[in-house]
Order: sequence, then C-alpha cells, then structure tokens
Amino acid sequence: MNSSPDVTNAGARARELVDAYPNWYHRIEVVPGLVTPGINDSSRSLEALNLPGDLRGATVLDIGTRDGFFAFESERRGADVLAVDYLPAAATGFSIAAGLLGSQVRYLQENIYNLRPEAIGTFDVVLMLGLLYHLPDSIRAFSTIRKLCRSELYLETHVADDDYPELASLPVALFCPGMALNADPTNYWAPTTPCVEAMLVECGFAVESVARLGNRSIVKARIASDEHRYYRTIAHGEQLPLR
Repeated sequence: MNSSPDVTNAGARARELVDAYPNWYHRIEVVPGLVTPGINDSSRSLEALNLPGDLRGATVLDIGTRDGFFAFESERRGADVLAVDYLPAAATGFSIAAGLLGSQVRYLQENIYNLRPEAIGTFDVVLMLGLLYHLPDSIRAFSTIRKLCRSELYLETHVADDDYPELASLPVALFCPGMALNADPTNYWAPTTPCVEAMLVECGFAVESVARLGNRSIVKARIASDEHRYYRTIAHGEQLPLR
C-alpha cells in the first residue's frame, strides 16, 4: 500500500526538523521509523534504569532533561512530567521532539540549585540522569532534590571506578579541572560509586539498588530519615546555628 501524500509530507517535514538541529544528545523516535541522531544510546540507558512500566498517577521531575528522552518516556508511561534544564528548550532538541511527539510535558529553564518545592511542588519520582558530574556542589544538589522528592530517585552518572580501580572501593571523588574529564569544561567531579552512595545517604536517601553500565553507575534510591539536614542548611548558608 502506498503512503498518502499527507503522510509522506509529514515524514519529510519531520526529517527536515530533525536535520535542522545539529547537536542531538538523545536518540528519540519522534515519528515511526525516524530516530534522532543522538550520541547517547537512550534506549540502552532506559533498560538499565528499570523505571516502572506503569507511571499512571505519578508525578515525575526530570532534572537535566536535555532533549527530553526520559521525560517523554515517563509521559508515555502515564506520568505528569516537569522537565528542567539550564538551557532554554529551543537551544536543545526538546522543542522539536515535543512538537513531533505531541507531548504535553512541561518545561522549565532553571538551574538545579534554584529549584524550590514552594515554586514547583514535590514529585513522586525524580530523575537525575547524566547530571551529577556537571555540578560543582554535589551535596547541595542532593539536598535540593531531597526537598523535591516524595518517594524515589533514579540517578545515572559517570564514575571513576574503572579509571582508578585502586580507589573504587572508597567514597572519594576526583576533581576534574578545566578540560580534564572528556575535554569538557562543564565536568567537575568523577566520583566513585561508593562516594555516590555515601552522599545519597548523607542527604536523606536509602540506596535500594546499584548497577553498572560501562563507566557509569545507575542508582535507585528512596527517601529516608534526613538526620543531617540541619547541618547542611548551616553549611550552605540557609540558616545560622541555633546555639
């Protein structure tokens, strides 16, 4: 059966839109048979992440959404999704993909450190994928997420375990000045997996599972007792000591 002219024209238009953006990161099937040419194997990462297949009724916060693959996938599974990135949507592939998918995912241009529950609410699931090593203050980031998360956090990050096996069992992070990590000046830290786990526990999460995917770790955590919050708020200048 031949395709109708309208279907053919729509496919050609979708291809034009995808080709017009040169810096795709995620691989997103925006129309049947057309996948954006991202450098990240998004489907492989999704499989390793092991997100719930049914997210109906859940709220999801995707921090560092970039082109939006995981935000759109969470929406497809039934969630109400807020996608956040420090770039405007039009500066990534997000706007193009959202338009082609007919997505209703909300988008907010903001830095993670400025996110407040008073402004955006709290969420059943928080996604923090490919972001941690870009952040100069990891503890502050986890403290921010702890205030926004009602239940589960899914984290994916570069780790130093394979590059420095002598450190792989220790909770340490290597500082990566300048272009030291992947020739990217936005990369600040290369933590070990035990370091990621320890920081999460320090900030009021319980680690439920850890998996490896190449030189990256994937961690599922759940909110737990936040015993050290008082001291973190003082350390970050949010309040002064009570005595």
